[in-house]
Amino acid sequence: MNVQDLINEGIELFENKEFDEAIAKLNQALDGIEDKNSKIQEQNNAQFWLGRCYLEQAMKAKDKESEQLFEQAVEHFQRSLEFAEQLENKQNSIQQQIYAQSWLGRCYFEQAMQAEGENSERLFEQAVKHRKERLRLAEQLKGENGTQEQIFARYWLGRCYLEQAMKAEGSDSERLFEHAMEQFQERLRLAEQLKGKNGTQKQINAKYWLGHCYFEQAMRVREEKFKEAIESFEEALELSENLPPSGNKQNNKKRIYLYLRKIYLHQEKWEEYFKWKKQEIQEKLFENNGEGLTSAVSTILAVLNISPIELGSTPLAHYTSPSVCEKLFGIIHDKNDVNNKGKDPVDKQKANPMRIGSSTYMNDPTEGEGLLELLNLQDLELENKADCPDYNAFFTCFSSRVNDLNQFRLYGKENSVEASGCCLVFNKKVRWLKGSNVLESFRRLTDKSDEAPETSAEVSDILAVNLPLYQVAYIAYKDEYIAEEKCRIWLPNKDNPNFGIRLKSFGNKGWHEYRIGKLEEALKQLIRIFKGKANISDEDRKALEYIRYLFKDFAFRDEEEFRLLKIEQIGSKDIKYCQDTKSVYLPYADIRDIVDEVILGTNYEKSGKERKAEVFQHLMRKHYPNVKVSRSSLPINANPPIKKD
Repeated sequence: MNVQDLINEGIELFENKEFDEAIAKLNQALDGIEDKNSKIQEQNNAQFWLGRCYLEQAMKAKDKESEQLFEQAVEHFQRSLEFAEQLENKQNSIQQQIYAQSWLGRCYFEQAMQAEGENSERLFEQAVKHRKERLRLAEQLKGENGTQEQIFARYWLGRCYLEQAMKAEGSDSERLFEHAMEQFQERLRLAEQLKGKNGTQKQINAKYWLGHCYFEQAMRVREEKFKEAIESFEEALELSENLPPSGNKQNNKKRIYLYLRKIYLHQEKWEEYFKWKKQEIQEKLFENNGEGLTSAVSTILAVLNISPIELGSTPLAHYTSPSVCEKLFGIIHDKNDVNNKGKDPVDKQKANPMRIGSSTYMNDPTEGEGLLELLNLQDLELENKADCPDYNAFFTCFSSRVNDLNQFRLYGKENSVEASGCCLVFNKKVRWLKGSNVLESFRRLTDKSDEAPETSAEVSDILAVNLPLYQVAYIAYKDEYIAEEKCRIWLPNKDNPNFGIRLKSFGNKGWHEYRIGKLEEALKQLIRIFKGKANISDEDRKALEYIRYLFKDFAFRDEEEFRLLKIEQIGSKDIKYCQDTKSVYLPYADIRDIVDEVILGTNYEKSGKERKAEVFQHLMRKHYPNVKVSRSSLPINANPPIKKD
């Protein structure tokens, strides 16, 4: 097999994400070139694709392993650049140098995005250096290809400055925003030189990123920039009308509307924001976009689904046991492991993903039933047997009550020792929540096939991390002991209250009041729809499946719960079985780069296994320096007595 065939095989393996095999094949191709002064193009190609392989691996790896892989990627792209400079055909040489400089810039950009402080600044400087060199080379290319390459170079320079501006503060941030806008303005000027729909799309992209710059600048330093952001986005929408219906037209609208919605929320234009949010949900979940049941369900989802911009910087807590916390961070306590004695007990390869648990065995035995009871739709099974459900709800829970004594007492205790667990704090740095697409929660319900479609492991991981967040509403059964002010909504009405609804306020008070009004309106609509119905259709029952797990009994109101929710088909390969707990679950995500703080419960050291808070703090600071560790001092005794290991 000749060298080019080996390279082609390596590229095919890369495209199939078989990176180790691709690396072996590409190295085999290089080894087959005995005279290193010959086959310059082939050596350039092999080095370039080796760089791509190591970069892909680096972006998925963690810590030291990731750093080493980035270094290898940079090394191969540098070699590719050296070979590209030796190519005889000048235009081809320039093009190949552009490819190498571009991916060198990408290596430093990805590292800069993960880094913090001065290290991040240094890496961004390297990324900008290579992007500028790419631009210099692109200006030497002839014709439309040269214009296209300059557009790409301007885009990445703009991205470097924009991302750096979003990490910086004060005058540094403003200066970097200005640099970013200069690049996107120049990109727009170049795009206007291109003809046809390609030129139109490039102009749309430039205006979109200009709008993005103005938006981020307005959010951080200069609120008046919202006006310019709206102008850029509206101009992009107007240009998009010149594109054919298929292709990028709808994608353009979706990404632009996303930012316009964010602006409307910030400017407290509740009606416009909510209208778009509800419409998007209804279009994704239902074929029927009428005003009946699907409208009411979509309204409730729009109220209780919490987008990243709605959550803002509100911190949320997940309470868990010391043992589970250690598993999440790969901290191992195994006295029987003779090979690990005297060694650092952190094995990052053994870190477990956070889990999304089954609703069947949550602490509330009535999960999913409260809404049905409110609508008088309880199951009345009189038969001796019932069919098992085809789907099940899975969720993982968070509370807005951080470092809370009741939460510590209820959740995460180990060996029955009160307040011995750990409080994992998310979203302090506003970097946790990735998406708000409700379809990710209900993808199985919207699938038309009889069998659950197979999902690749990589896609499954992405979907899990992007799961949307919901706020839980609490249903109270009216009695003499529940004060009227405990619930903002009384159903069927205030004069004849049978049920109360409590939704905890957070964030903007005006937005909360608007949500309360919409929730009351939708619940009253549901009551009217199902009033007097002895039986409901499968289609109506399926519609209620989207929302019934977003309501809990009033008895749990102090939890102030938020949850990530996913409906999964029983028998799906995504569902895993835990031998230790004898239960099923869905993997959520590796949270080591997501958690901002771990608060150790007051009685953490009394939970067994000779745990010491300072040891945990030392290990976390050594291996996970971006995760803060603190100790709760809430007043509570350890009771009952400590159990011996």
